[in-house]
Amino acid sequence: MKTQPRSGSTESSDTRSLARSWFGCSNLALFLYTSFCGVLATAAYLRPLPTFDRLLYAGAVASLRYSDPVAIHRIARAEFDVQPSPFQFERVAVEPYFADVRDNPYHFMQQLGLFRVKLGYVASGYVLWRAGLPILVGLRLISAFSLFAVGLAVLAWTHDAVLSPLLLLTPPVLNMGRMVTADPLSTAMIFLALFSLASSRVRLSLCLLAVSMVVRADNVVLVLFLLAWMVWRKHLRLSAGFLCAALAVATYAVVNRIAGIYRWRVLMQHSFVKPEVDPISHPVLITFAGYLHALAGLRAIPYTFMTVWILVTAAVWKRLRRSSISYDLLPLTGVYIVVRLLIFPNFDERFFVWAYLLAGVALIQSAQSPILGTQEKAHSNDS
Repeated sequence: MKTQPRSGSTESSDTRSLARSWFGCSNLALFLYTSFCGVLATAAYLRPLPTFDRLLYAGAVASLRYSDPVAIHRIARAEFDVQPSPFQFERVAVEPYFADVRDNPYHFMQQLGLFRVKLGYVASGYVLWRAGLPILVGLRLISAFSLFAVGLAVLAWTHDAVLSPLLLLTPPVLNMGRMVTADPLSTAMIFLALFSLASSRVRLSLCLLAVSMVVRADNVVLVLFLLAWMVWRKHLRLSAGFLCAALAVATYAVVNRIAGIYRWRVLMQHSFVKPEVDPISHPVLITFAGYLHALAGLRAIPYTFMTVWILVTAAVWKRLRRSSISYDLLPLTGVYIVVRLLIFPNFDERFFVWAYLLAGVALIQSAQSPILGTQEKAHSNDS
């Protein structure tokens, strides 16, 4: 008589095989790693960075429901004043901009276009607000969850439960969960899109890239770079690539139109020369000399984490298999970063965390098979 297998053992076996195939580790390792990511995300949520931007993001969320500057300003101030890790206004007393935007509802209202342009992030905060959460609590949860999702994606990409936590503990990655800004959600969308692309899920990757543009409209530059690469590598037909590029540009234009963001020269003047309290009523355009001054600020890059990223990328790229997607994506990322810095010369690490993650994943994969990439290249040279 044949004995039927017990359903419980079958389900347990299926669970183990699922964990192994998706994350390359046992159930216990996956549980410990997931718990580690949860602890990191919780700690990041409890200790947000004390940035002034939190006040303006709260106003951007409130502006989706109200139009009165006084009401929006009052809501934003009430949210900002009860949050942990308060912004220290006394440290910037020499800058009247901060005090004016904090106290003047009408000047405050003119700043919100810069933050509404992160429409997907602001809209997500609005949904959580309408669901009953305080605005900044919802925005902090989005950032913490983005860190958690990135942590799981790193393990799914590398299948290494030992080195992946070390990548998450690097300061730029760890701090993304503490930021009350759109960049953590944007980073998560871009990194998941690259992971989907590496897994040959091109349609899913395109959808995630589209979402990333709604979260941060200026991601359109990266999306156009990736679309060109997909066409070159024949992941997309040329006609489909042109259609996707047109949709990307249209998405960028629509998001900017809804947000009411001001022009590039006004944005540059506001960001790199002098912050303007009324950039809509009295826009000031940056001069060419001002732009060169902004570019000169890039000389500080050697003292940032980007230098480490460049060194890691250069060392890892030489050891990668030519068949690895990172072999193409790492140089492409480098070219994109140069172009982005020329367009908007801000080298703040929050803009490039996804690039650091990509380099970290390539480093872990290189450590897993340090000889194979070299052997493959040697064989290619011999032939």
